[in-house]
Amino acid sequence: MTKTNAFLLFTAFSSAILLGTQARAAEEENFYVALSSGPQWRAKASDSAGATTFKPGFTFGGALGYRFKSHRLEAEYSYFNNKCDTTDPAGPAIGVEQSSGDVDGNIIMGNYYFDFPAINGRFQPFLGGGLGVYRVSINGLTTPSLRTLPAEWGGPVVVYAKSTWTSAYQIKCGVKYQLTDTANFVLSYRYLKGSDMDINLVDGTTIHPSACLQGLEVGLHLSF
Repeated sequence: MTKTNAFLLFTAFSSAILLGTQARAAEEENFYVALSSGPQWRAKASDSAGATTFKPGFTFGGALGYRFKSHRLEAEYSYFNNKCDTTDPAGPAIGVEQSSGDVDGNIIMGNYYFDFPAINGRFQPFLGGGLGVYRVSINGLTTPSLRTLPAEWGGPVVVYAKSTWTSAYQIKCGVKYQLTDTANFVLSYRYLKGSDMDINLVDGTTIHPSACLQGLEVGLHLSF
């Protein structure tokens, strides 16, 4: 082999390594957008004014993230909604009744995820969590007795109110399935717990419930 051929071979080999390294770096570091939705179950909310249970609801959201090797950082927005099921106002006069109305919430989170090594090349488990804030709105919460409560007893009572923004945290785990080089299908579980909120009612009182929910979500990650 001549020196010229050896030089050409070395140059081609070095170029291949360099291009492969750059391609791998591009695969391991990228931005992505995420969309997700699914059912969720909210725990009973209670405070000094009484307790309310909820029917299963739904959640949907979107996120912008950055992936570097096995780590991901993400800014996420989520919305959830649950119809009210039963309400037990404080005091023995009324008791538990079927309730109407619904409660929705807005969540803003900063998340961190760790992606475990892929299984069979396409399935990749992950675990993560986030810190952020949330806010809920109560939309027409009432019961038959509260709706017909005499005026001299403070009725009728139909609650419309919004909380202040309050801190919350969440834990997420799940698995990604690689559809293409830039698209992943995602199945995940979410547990979210919020701090006590301040909700000012029209009669001047303030209630302090909290939100706790669990959900299953399906989603799509698109890298760019």
